[in-house]
Amino acid sequence: MTVENDLIPIQQLRQLLASGESNEELVKQITNLFPALIYVYDPGKGKIRYINRKITDLLGYSWEDVASWKEDLSQLVYQEDLATVLSELDKLSKNGSEHCFQCRLAHKEQSFRIFSTVGTVLRRNEDGSPASLLLVSQDITDQLKLEEERIAARKLMQETEQMLGVGMWSHDLITGKTEWSDGMYQLMGLSRQQYPQIPNKLFYEHVCPKDLDTLRGKVDSAITSGKEFRHDFSIERMDGKRLFLNTITKPVVDESGRVLKLNGINRDISDQYQQTMEYNANKEFQKETERMLNYGIFIWNADSRMISWSDGLFQIFEYNRASLVTPLTMNWYFNQIVEDDRERVQKVVTEALEEKKEFEIEYSILTGKGNLKIVNTKGTVVVDNKNHPIRMIGNTRDITHIKKVEIDLQRNLRELNRSNKELEEFAYAASHDLQEPLRKITTFGSRLSQKFSNQVGEEGQMYIQRMQVATDHMRNLIDNLLELSRVTRNRQPFESVDLSALFSDVLGDLELSIEETGASIEMGMLPIVDGIPSLLRQLFINLLSNSIKFHKPGEAPLIEVSSKSLSKKEKEKHFLSPSSGYVQIDIRDHGIGFDQEYEQRIFQVFQRLHGKSEYPGSGIGLAICKRIAERHNGFISASGKEGEGAVFSIILPEKQ
Repeated sequence: MTVENDLIPIQQLRQLLASGESNEELVKQITNLFPALIYVYDPGKGKIRYINRKITDLLGYSWEDVASWKEDLSQLVYQEDLATVLSELDKLSKNGSEHCFQCRLAHKEQSFRIFSTVGTVLRRNEDGSPASLLLVSQDITDQLKLEEERIAARKLMQETEQMLGVGMWSHDLITGKTEWSDGMYQLMGLSRQQYPQIPNKLFYEHVCPKDLDTLRGKVDSAITSGKEFRHDFSIERMDGKRLFLNTITKPVVDESGRVLKLNGINRDISDQYQQTMEYNANKEFQKETERMLNYGIFIWNADSRMISWSDGLFQIFEYNRASLVTPLTMNWYFNQIVEDDRERVQKVVTEALEEKKEFEIEYSILTGKGNLKIVNTKGTVVVDNKNHPIRMIGNTRDITHIKKVEIDLQRNLRELNRSNKELEEFAYAASHDLQEPLRKITTFGSRLSQKFSNQVGEEGQMYIQRMQVATDHMRNLIDNLLELSRVTRNRQPFESVDLSALFSDVLGDLELSIEETGASIEMGMLPIVDGIPSLLRQLFINLLSNSIKFHKPGEAPLIEVSSKSLSKKEKEKHFLSPSSGYVQIDIRDHGIGFDQEYEQRIFQVFQRLHGKSEYPGSGIGLAICKRIAERHNGFISASGKEGEGAVFSIILPEKQ
């Protein structure tokens, strides 16, 4: 495009812009002063016929640059948009009416600027085709950039509000208009489409009734005073979900101090509120637990030398947290310990700090109310990455009552042991001393019967015989009492005992009873346990003798002996240590049985469920079995049913 091509002269412009004569200088001033790029395009020749001087301000080209251009659009339009612009100009030519489009125009120093272009047909040929098009292009680059930044900022705000669970709002007191951000709509569970205009009462309708009056009062006070406020309250969303919100509301005032507007930010604090509720509940639970178990927690800070106490420790030491003015330091704590124990406790704590180890100690304290208590303290030292102590944490428990009970129990136990020992010695001595008179009664009774049978007659002989029977019964009782005493007094060491072998020996001892009754004894494999062989032998003799004795009349006894190891669940049922092994030996008979309500009675001394004439015995055998089981740190139990037999179960530890 050159000057010779008549692109620039005003005469041409006048001919293009209007019919008739025009003031060339006026046209020039109008086009150059207009804040847009104005150019005329000839669609038939595909050339630019005129362009105003705004091209320098808008695109950076000098008039000399423009004069060197070709007359087509390739120098003006950004290359990537050239085809689009030509298509838009073709539409303008065909439609004939005003047409708008956007495109990028090439800038001299930058890549491009974005323009909004309005075009119209300026003149037509005789055949009606457009001879020239008038195009006015306005630079909208900065406007579009601002719009993009505004959209980006709005998106960022929406994302931030959603991420932080906040919503912003504004209420104009003059117009009564309320505006919500997108985050506020999300908090309420509403959409902008539902409520493009916010009714004044909409928000209050969702505030939970218990919080409504307080919130209204806060708002009214802010409007009156012009002061900012913060407040927590709850709302019920449209979907029924309950939220806890925190609001920061700030009034906007004019020069006179009148409140014109309220601006606020509402934040969802439901998670924090729930955590606070759980924390308070846990704190109350800990406080109640400390009260019930008589303990408290402490933390000693190595830097500040201060001690933090839980409520439980204040209760133990009988101090009021609010009224205690003395700082809680380690030295203050040591002063609460009675003088006799103070040095010992200081030494233990100092060693724990130096060696970074745990400690446990019992000592006495004098409380704030002057009461003497015994406490137990357990603590551990926390170190930093350089192995330097930074704090000591632990708990202190009031064991005054426990110690008192322990002392009473020990005293009672000593008294009980003394009494039991005296009773055992008495029983042993009495039983032993009674043997001699019985022997004399038996001897003299026999001589009386032999030498003076004629003098005493039949009736006298009957009395002598009954006396002898009573004497034998008395001797059996004494022998059984001596046996019971020996079990209690037995201090033989435990050794490994093969119960299968032991049981076989017992069957040999009872061979005569077994043959007389025709008893059948079925024995499974029995375990090896730690025990006292002589006592275990007596245990099985007594139990088998019982099973043989109490068989059904006219039926041979059938006895089954089995064993098993106790499972974890079975140990828990019997309150036994889960880490130790236990075995259970069952002796089952099919004899006369017994009523289950007498389970405990049958293990008591001299207790009988049947008459002596039916089933002879002293009533001490099962009591001896019970003592033997207990001597082995085990126990014995029985279950039965009248007419169907009984099962005696002995539970013994595998290792003592």
